[in-house]
Amino acid sequence: MGTIIEISRLPDDAAMASRLLIYMKAIQKMHEPRSVSKPLAEALLACKPNRRSMKLEQIFNNVLDTLPDGVVIKDIDVLFNPDYKVDVLKILMASRKRKRYSVIWPGRCEDGKLIYGEEGFPDYKTYNIENYDITCVIGGYGK
Repeated sequence: MGTIIEISRLPDDAAMASRLLIYMKAIQKMHEPRSVSKPLAEALLACKPNRRSMKLEQIFNNVLDTLPDGVVIKDIDVLFNPDYKVDVLKILMASRKRKRYSVIWPGRCEDGKLIYGEEGFPDYKTYNIENYDITCVIGGYGK
């Protein structure tokens, strides 16, 4: 279901309307990404620690609601806190159904997988792209 494409072959907006676009860092020169790190962290700190996993998706949606449609977001690292035990890509995809936005992935893309963190660390995650309705855009400027 998921796709990896080179930035030079990026389809028009109509073709991508329903899919979550995950950009690798190179896209930053084409769009002005907005950081969600601080508002996410502040809202999560306001929750009791044992409720943060349950409220994470709602908090993420609340932060997105403050941003314009079509925004490119970055700095989503707080979502990967190993204490939350959530599928970050599922949260990102569910939010995409509510609001049109794209993400700059804070990790790397290798062998059909999105990777966050480093192996051996508690926040290390891998996601098989074909299991998600996403398009990963790689290559291009600033490579």
